[in-house]
Amino acid sequence: MKGFGQLLICVTFLMMPLAQAKSEIRVGSAQEQARVHTDLASRYYQVGQVSIAVDEAKTALSSVADYVPAHTVLGLIYAQLKQNSLADTHFAAALSAAEAQKISQTDVRNSYAWYLCSSGRGEQALQEFAIVLRDPLYDSMDKALINAGACAARLNRNDLALPYLDAAVDVNANNGAAYMYRAHVLINVARYSDARADLRRADALIKNSPEVLWAQVRLAQAQNAPFKNTTDELQRDYPTSEQANWARAGRYETF
Repeated sequence: MKGFGQLLICVTFLMMPLAQAKSEIRVGSAQEQARVHTDLASRYYQVGQVSIAVDEAKTALSSVADYVPAHTVLGLIYAQLKQNSLADTHFAAALSAAEAQKISQTDVRNSYAWYLCSSGRGEQALQEFAIVLRDPLYDSMDKALINAGACAARLNRNDLALPYLDAAVDVNANNGAAYMYRAHVLINVARYSDARADLRRADALIKNSPEVLWAQVRLAQAQNAPFKNTTDELQRDYPTSEQANWARAGRYETF
């Protein structure tokens, strides 16, 4: 997981095959060129080619300086790279541009709040999430609720985290991340049977993932049950994951 995990998709962009996107760059308005370059940036970012993604997003901004999706992509990339000053700059630019253009800020704010929480500004993040959750038209409410719940849990606010995650399940009963994070919170409050039930649901929906394996390790460790086999599976199948690093360091409180 980066921050709390890569299972949570904070921002969704319309994606197209890279070859098709590149073929469109030579035509169209500045706005269209900004869109195509931002799509490319998002695609490169998703496949781990971060430097190319940054270049594409910057090219988008050279066409349209206040293009909200390009600023958002750069905010997400710099957040992942722990370059917080640059992340702050681009998230602020995205929010400001969205307000000036009278378009919804909610998706950007959800990403920004997640970034704030993962960079040690949890209380500020919860304030931003509160704004996101007041938007009745937001079409990714389950993701925002999961983000808010995971953030609250990181602050040891289990009393706040559980209602958020309960609501996420109510909004979308097929979102495996909601069950997984709720299981983590249930482990924290020693509701182990409920946590085990949630992990069964998460495993069925997400399938083989380091995130679910790590939750299973945490549950077993909390109950003083054997977990070596699960840890071995995590280390074997996902040796470079953040969860594998946590297992090697014995950081069983982390998720």
